[in-house]
Amino acid sequence: MRARFAIISFVKKRYVYQLHPLYHVLAALIVIITLAAFIVNVLRLCEAGGLRSYDHPLDITACVVLPLLAALGASMVWGSGYTLGKKALYINLGPFVKALSYDNILKLRSDEARTALAIYYAVPKGEEEGVRGEMVRVKREKYDEFAKRVSALSKRAEYEIVVTEEE
Repeated sequence: MRARFAIISFVKKRYVYQLHPLYHVLAALIVIITLAAFIVNVLRLCEAGGLRSYDHPLDITACVVLPLLAALGASMVWGSGYTLGKKALYINLGPFVKALSYDNILKLRSDEARTALAIYYAVPKGEEEGVRGEMVRVKREKYDEFAKRVSALSKRAEYEIVVTEEE
């Protein structure tokens, strides 16, 4: 029974990007259009349905490139998010990953008037020293949960909520 709880504690928590629905619609359209173009190219290569290919290398290249572009576009929209690992916060933008060590995270700041949570971190020694910031785009309902989990995993991060006063 004890080993089962240990396995569950190592499961990584993932937060997905909060994107406008238009991005999802555009990504779905791109995937559908590239899939249709792929099917047409395959039919042209097979000379099926009265379609003929006049440039085989171009059609073969398109059959390879179009699915890759569709997968890249889909992963940029539906595969982007934040993953809380054991030693770092991983920021995924499609297949591209940026790791922020918990030791470098200084502050998480939430402002009710903004659409994103800000995270400030120290730049590693190999680069130009200083502090950088990133806007974390998760659902507003998840701000507290995300910030508290990152603060708990980081040694020196603090979470603050800034309330703006109305004039």
